[in-house]
Amino acid sequence: MLALQAAAKECKHLSGCRAVTAFVGTDFQKNQEYEFRFVTGVEPCTADPEYRTVQLPADSKGSQRRQWGGPAPLEVLAARGATLVQENPPIAKFDGFLSDDEIQHIMELARPRFVRSTTGMTYDSGDSRTSETAWLNAQQDSDDAVLANITARITELTRLPHEHMEPFQVVRYQAGQFFQGHQDYLDAQEEQVCGGRVGTFFMYLNDVPEGGQTHFAKWDLTITPRKGLALLWWNVNYTALQHGIFGGTKDMDAWHQSLPVVEGEKWVVNRWLHPYDFLTPYFEGKLR
Repeated sequence: MLALQAAAKECKHLSGCRAVTAFVGTDFQKNQEYEFRFVTGVEPCTADPEYRTVQLPADSKGSQRRQWGGPAPLEVLAARGATLVQENPPIAKFDGFLSDDEIQHIMELARPRFVRSTTGMTYDSGDSRTSETAWLNAQQDSDDAVLANITARITELTRLPHEHMEPFQVVRYQAGQFFQGHQDYLDAQEEQVCGGRVGTFFMYLNDVPEGGQTHFAKWDLTITPRKGLALLWWNVNYTALQHGIFGGTKDMDAWHQSLPVVEGEKWVVNRWLHPYDFLTPYFEGKLR
């Protein structure tokens, strides 16, 4: 049994939430007698109002898992310029999130790296996704100041440190290309140390003359590509996510597709978000 590193306090900061036990202090470890959750809501936690990294005991693969406190309240997103295009569950858009210089920089990094897009954990290049993909996952990308600045802004909006994000994935669609309906959450990742893709931060790098919209079938919601626009949506049940429950709650309402480009090209960037550290086991080759 692990010893408590600090006194335990009962936290009832979210209206309607069951009481949860939070450990206060600068260094945390999980006492196995308790289920540790940070719940982020309208009011800050009285025990620990700031997000803090939580070191949990090493799992069977020998990696430390860092606990995430859940998404930022919608009021925080609104204060940072978000507009809700869908309320429940929320889909937020951020006009002008990327500058022209940032977009040009991303395009220059991606151009020599494009390969045929694949899907899922099996990296299947079937007929459901006909675009090209470039991953900005080389060591020099980790040290890139422009990418780091973009990541810092995503962290402000999601409360996720950069280690919890997959590398930038740049996708280019030519005329006639598309991505059929899908959900970004991958069930196979639930069993891995990083957890599943609980959220998607999605950025458009150019205007598309015709076609290429992002369509959410549940609400018949269509987003027209616009240079610099970003979207944030969650791939698991939003209520569960607010209560710190990350696995086993995939929300099929987040099913979406990229409609065929009719004229011109479409460039987009994905940052997939995980409840636990993704980058460390990724670069150590521990993710399959």
